[in-house]
Amino acid sequence: MPPAVTDSLDIWAVDSQIGADGSISVDFLLPTGIYINLDVPRDATISQIKQLLWKQAHSYPLFHLLMEIDSYMFSCVNQTAVHEELEDETQRLCDVRPFLPVLKLVTRNCDPGEKLDSKIGVLIGKG
Repeated sequence: MPPAVTDSLDIWAVDSQIGADGSISVDFLLPTGIYINLDVPRDATISQIKQLLWKQAHSYPLFHLLMEIDSYMFSCVNQTAVHEELEDETQRLCDVRPFLPVLKLVTRNCDPGEKLDSKIGVLIGKG
């Protein structure tokens, strides 16, 4: 049986040749319409990436129009061409595997605690 061959252009593969220092160039789109390009660690969590983006966004115009950092989450298009909102910020970027390294910062619809309460209610059979 021939050895498994990975795509050399797959930036999410463990043995990827892209970003020898372990970082990936990611494009971010803020709700204000500002575009920011950052090099982020491939293994960074979504929370860590959001903190890096927030520090960088301080120096861009229209930052004062943004709400607090916890009011936002990232969204992306994943490998199966499905629009995905990244609510779980403990996931690593390499585990999310966006189709392209592009993340959009979007406003959360509700408080994460409310969603958790709702999920618990459904699990115990409460309406």
